[in-house]
Amino acid sequence: AYWTEEILNTFCDICIKAIEKGMRPNTHFDKAGWKYVMNCFNEKIDHALMKAQLKNKWDGIKKDWRI
Repeated sequence: AYWTEEILNTFCDICIKAIEKGMRPNTHFDKAGWKYVMNCFNEKIDHALMKAQLKNKWDGIKKDWRI
C-alpha cells in the first residue's frame, strides 16, 4: 500500500481514538481495537487494507518514533 501523508495522519488519528477508548490494554491493540481501527480506516479511505497491513504500518511507525 502507498501511504501518503494524509492517509498516515488519518491512520494515526484513528489509532489515537482507539487508544483513548481503552482498546490498547498493553503495548498492542486487542481484537476489538484492531477491528475498530480497520473498520474506521476503511470507511475513511477508499481502499480496504487488511489487519496485517495496518499492523505492519503500526509497527513501522513505532520503530521510526524510537529513532
